[in-house]
Amino acid sequence: MPHSSEFVVAKWPVQTSGLNVSNQIQNLLNNASYPGNSANYSIAASLLKQSSTEDLLVLDRLYYEAVINQHYHRFEESKELLLTFLKTQAKNPNALLLLSNMYSVLGEHQLAEKMCIRLISIAPQAFVATCVLNVRAQEGYLKSSLEQLSTFLKNNDLSAESNEGLAIWSAETLASLARANGELKRAQQILAPYIDKKVPVSFWVLWSDIQLELEDPERVMNRLKSLVKSSQNQDDALILRLALAEQRLVPLRSVWLEKVRARIDLRESRNDTEHAFDIALYYYFIERKYEKAHSWALINWDQAKLLDDKNLLKMTQDALQIPPADKQFMGDDK
Repeated sequence: MPHSSEFVVAKWPVQTSGLNVSNQIQNLLNNASYPGNSANYSIAASLLKQSSTEDLLVLDRLYYEAVINQHYHRFEESKELLLTFLKTQAKNPNALLLLSNMYSVLGEHQLAEKMCIRLISIAPQAFVATCVLNVRAQEGYLKSSLEQLSTFLKNNDLSAESNEGLAIWSAETLASLARANGELKRAQQILAPYIDKKVPVSFWVLWSDIQLELEDPERVMNRLKSLVKSSQNQDDALILRLALAEQRLVPLRSVWLEKVRARIDLRESRNDTEHAFDIALYYYFIERKYEKAHSWALINWDQAKLLDDKNLLKMTQDALQIPPADKQFMGDDK
């Protein structure tokens, strides 16, 4: 699963009031997951705070607040807002998917799968299959889920779908499972058809991690440098991947290394725990300070329990030779 759950798979409208404030917030959040747009969340949050009940319907507010809360890793709050929203809007696909993601992040896999099942008859089959099989992979059934999803997507060509977002999200999910299973070349091939499309930050993070693990930092530098430089708001995760590529390519240069150090210093000074995952990666790969990496990996694990979070924690434990304490991820092919 892509580490970020921010990508809106399909622009099914929530119940919209047609008022300007609601339209503004909806547009901000629909585009927030793309490179350079992370500030959209804080702008949307500010608009929500300033808006009155006349500006915004109650249901709109609930959904928008849930999306913003999940971005800032306030997953329990997001979950409660979505549960309230779904009491009235029981068949909203994006709300069901987001709630499924919240349950997965919190390690509540059975509830996550139930939300996916509720998508049957109200969303495309590929939407449902990707949701269900990703949840099962997060639960520990990685190999079987990977193969089932791969077979399904091969038999259901999404290239003809009018909803390109669904095709990109399904491919990103499949590639993330392939990478988690150690099949880097396969993951690379799954993403290849979409690298010239409009894709979210989570796609570029996954793509970059695959290239770095395949020892191809030059490709990361060539692809991401212009993308990040042209962004008014540069994304932490992409700056970090450029710094990792730079470290391997030109050890004596430190353009991106200096940028990421400044960004990490800022995040730590603010105690921005929603960035704990990337802070842990920074200390592990760039500073080689494994105790700090482990400390941030633990902070991240307290918040999120997806496969990537588990693997990050294990990586830092191994560096410090700490026996893994978590045994909750059990599956038929673990």
